[in-house]
This record gives sequence, structure tokens and C-alpha cells, in this order.
Amino acid sequence: MRHLIFILGLACAVLTLTTAQADEVTSQIDKAKNLYSQGKLSEAVTELNFAINQIQSLQIDRYKTAFPNPPSGWEAEDFESGAAGMAFMGGGTSISRNYTKTDSDGETSVKIEVVSDSPLLSSLMMMISNPMFLGGKKVVSIGGEKAVEEWSDSDKSGQLQIVIENRMLITVSGNGLASKDALYTYANGMNINKLKSFLN
Repeated sequence: MRHLIFILGLACAVLTLTTAQADEVTSQIDKAKNLYSQGKLSEAVTELNFAINQIQSLQIDRYKTAFPNPPSGWEAEDFESGAAGMAFMGGGTSISRNYTKTDSDGETSVKIEVVSDSPLLSSLMMMISNPMFLGGKKVVSIGGEKAVEEWSDSDKSGQLQIVIENRMLITVSGNGLASKDALYTYANGMNINKLKSFLN
């Protein structure tokens, strides 16, 4: 029953999308409700899972619009989504994109990953927000949001983790970087306000 209420709540979030998209989702939810009322629980779960996948697909399409275009000299690879793969974390939505640059010094890469609404995020965010667990990491601010910086001059690699309203984690990681400036360029290129609006 709690699962059904969760789906109904997610359905409200897609009502502002195209009629065809919303109708497909609400149709699956209606089927699940009817099957549930008939006691056909397994079939109801199947329909609900289909609706979840559809809604998460719509969420991912929204998240894509918040990613930055590659700076001059860089190339952006295709998006990779992990809505289905997030099941092992208890559910949620994830999307990532790799950016690469090749020059005389070799290949440089930056990856941006957005994870939202995973039950395990709360414990992760609590950990990175607690100074006791930071070690050599540094607390910074990006786009007005709290973030954790980790950088190694010797390895020329590091990452930034940005926490948004305790429901979303943005991780910007890079390898082969001349400096950590590239991490900040990509992190500041994320449209954080847009991502926050998607959480409402």
C-alpha cells in the first residue's frame, strides 16, 4: 500500500509534462489500482514497476537539461542513466556524463553524476557533512550549496560532491587534470537551481 501511495505522488510530478507521457503513466497506475482491488498483487506490482520506470525516465530527461555543455576543446559523451541499476541501493535515479579532452599531454576526463531520491543518500550525506569523517577533504560552497572537495596534486585527480536539499548528490570527478580548476568549471556549469526545482 505504501508503494502505491509513493507512485501516486510521483505521478503528480509528471502532470506538467506532455499529455501523452502523463496518460501513459496514469494509465499504468490505474491498471495497478484495479488489479490491487481485485487482489491480483503480483500483477499490480508489475504495473507499478512499469510506472516507476516511466516516471524515472521522465526525471532523467529533465536532469539532462541541467548538465553543462563542454568547454572549448572538450568533448561530451552520451548520457548514461542508472534508474534500473539503482535498485540495489533501494531505489532512486541516477544519470552521468563523461567529458574528455585529448592533447599532447594525454587524455583528461571529467565525469558528472547526479543521484537523487535514493534511501542510502541520507546516510552518505550525513557522513560527508560531518567534519569527523572529512579527513583531508575540504568544505566549500558551489552555487550556494555545501560541497566537499577532494584533490590530489600528485595524482592530478579529485572530486567535488555537492549536496542539494538532502535529496540529491552531484559528484564531479576528474583524472589527468592540470589543476582542480576544471572540476570547479564543470561544477559551476551545472544548473543547480533547475535541479532544485525538479525536486519539488
